[in-house]
Amino acid sequence: MNYCPECGFKIDGKYNFCPNCGSKITLEINDHSETSEQTAEIIICKNCGEENPIENVNCFSCGVSLKGSIAKKQNKSKQGSVKNVRINSSGNNANDDKKKANQEKILDSKKVLVITAAVVAIFVLALVVSGVFDSGTQTEVPRISNESSSTNNGGVNLANMQEINQLESKVKENPDDLESTLHLAHMQQDAGFSEKAIENYKKYLSKFPEDADVRVDMGICYYNLNDYDTAIKEMEAAIKYQPKHQIAYLNLGIVNLTAKNLEASREWFQKTVELDPNSEAGKRAQELLHSH
Repeated sequence: MNYCPECGFKIDGKYNFCPNCGSKITLEINDHSETSEQTAEIIICKNCGEENPIENVNCFSCGVSLKGSIAKKQNKSKQGSVKNVRINSSGNNANDDKKKANQEKILDSKKVLVITAAVVAIFVLALVVSGVFDSGTQTEVPRISNESSSTNNGGVNLANMQEINQLESKVKENPDDLESTLHLAHMQQDAGFSEKAIENYKKYLSKFPEDADVRVDMGICYYNLNDYDTAIKEMEAAIKYQPKHQIAYLNLGIVNLTAKNLEASREWFQKTVELDPNSEAGKRAQELLHSH
């Protein structure tokens, strides 16, 4: 009985391969016909004291992992009196073949996953292009209408800033000048100073709460600040004072559309069209109904 030098499994002479690890086993029997003297490096097993060839990993006598000391031995042998039995193993090559086969299997699996993912991506893209799936890209939200504002030329430029500064000084000197206060609010709204514009709109509305145009303009300021609930509240209040304020209806549709209140937005656009389908506001409402 001997042991596989690769894994230490007990084997006998009938095996050509180790039943445990698959290493190839060969028995070499050297029969010396003449007396000879040889020197070889050996490993002495610490467990059983057996002398093993230097290349053995496990002791072929007891099967434990070799951790003994390396020594040199001189042997004399005569014909038929001494037989040196050596177990050779090709386990390293077998293990390498197994590793290579496993790596090839892993690579094949990765190829299959990549191909599958590519096919799925192409299929989904085809569905999106054909319109079966919504691509998730939202149509750009339309700009709100400020046609009720008394100013036509908005934006920030040097001339507008100079006029805003002059109006601020004028209102500061005469707080009861509501006409200048309203003009200043419109200028601030057009220049993007929504918070300051709201302050002056409120000041004006404290004296003239029924002014629907001003409430719509103040609602636009809240819209620009992303305060959609307050914007809707002010524009609905404008309709209470002026039930046929078409710009208020149109803007309510836009604000609700931006706030994702799609059903309410659709209703406000339809009411805008009903008031006057041929006006600019009516035509724009029809376009928004069609596109959204």
